[in-house]
Amino acid sequence: MPEIFEDHYIPTLNQTGFMTLEVDEYSQEFINYASFFPDRPSLEIGAAYGVASLKALKQGAHIIANDLDNRHLEILKQQCPQDYKDRLTLLPGNFPEEIDFEEGSLQAVLACRVFHFFPGDKIIEGLKKIKHWLTDQGKLFIINETPYFGTTKAFIPIYEERKKAGAEWPGLADLNCFDPTKRPFVECTINLFDADTLTRALHEAGFKIEKLSYINREGVFPKSALYDGRESVGAVAVK
Repeated sequence: MPEIFEDHYIPTLNQTGFMTLEVDEYSQEFINYASFFPDRPSLEIGAAYGVASLKALKQGAHIIANDLDNRHLEILKQQCPQDYKDRLTLLPGNFPEEIDFEEGSLQAVLACRVFHFFPGDKIIEGLKKIKHWLTDQGKLFIINETPYFGTTKAFIPIYEERKKAGAEWPGLADLNCFDPTKRPFVECTINLFDADTLTRALHEAGFKIEKLSYINREGVFPKSALYDGRESVGAVAVK
């Protein structure tokens, strides 16, 4: 596993940003919810090294851990205590194109800091797939970065002008908007969300929103990535 960066981040091995050392409130809600259903699998999309998956396994959940890079999943497996391994399934592959499940087969899905790497059409496609996979009582827990965090603060005026002009996906940003110290860790464009964008995407995919709010990342992100308490946005959505 790479060394910790700026005291809070662990870089991914495939230049898709970082995994945080701590989980946010929405990821913790996923952990708590999934642990109530140990006999029904829950999925983490983009698990990286498994900070959330390992916590969910510890609480008794049955977890399918997906990631684009199988090296991340192998590290997760190495870190997983032997007593939990019978409730852990590793699923490498590119979401949403390369993975699939039967309708109604998953109790919960966590997508933490994943969807902001997707263009708009892939966001809606992925959300609709998740809705198909969930049980009737299943829940999606989703967290995305907003324009309002320190790493892309140069993009904020561009974002706000695009949103004012009615752009469908005003948060599409290239690496020129990134803090130069973070650019080596990301090799793709990013699609930043605010609460309005996330609300619209979830409704378009047919979800009902149970909870949605901004996430203050103080103490979880390095100081260079903080802005005004709206660094991320999260939601719990039901089928």
